[in-house]
Amino acid sequence: MLTKAKKIELVEELSKIIQNNPNILFVDFTGLKMDEISSLKKDLKKEGVGFKALKKSLLEFAFKKSGKDSFDMSSHKSSVAIVYGSAEPNVMAKILHSFSVKSKKLAILGGFLIGEKMMKDKVVMLAQIPSREVLLAQFLQLLMSPVSGFVRALDGVAKKGN
Repeated sequence: MLTKAKKIELVEELSKIIQNNPNILFVDFTGLKMDEISSLKKDLKKEGVGFKALKKSLLEFAFKKSGKDSFDMSSHKSSVAIVYGSAEPNVMAKILHSFSVKSKKLAILGGFLIGEKMMKDKVVMLAQIPSREVLLAQFLQLLMSPVSGFVRALDGVAKKGN
């Protein structure tokens, strides 16, 4: 049982997390074993992302204290954790989505990415977008495609002429 002083301290800590992080996602971790949670935390930590399990009532108080819009958790009955950080939003979403597909027990509930409220379906859609590096490589390939085709055509003409 948490003492009142400890609850106040937790609300204070959570409100600072909410104020200082533009990307906050909520996950249901019911049914995950401790080693699975540790593995998820390790993957998140590599990207500079935090994970904190908490009571939903404390989360509501923290949102009120921070002055930001809250995410409605009243209909959700299971254990909830907050995943937060200033990492790229799709990185957070990718880690959580891949872990939820792998474990089948972690459920993404939604959250705030770049300050915008997003439900589960949008977070999953964001997770499925390729990384920035992959997108840049695909774009570069798209730009180079006509040039390389033109060079091959010229090479074909030069070989035919000989």
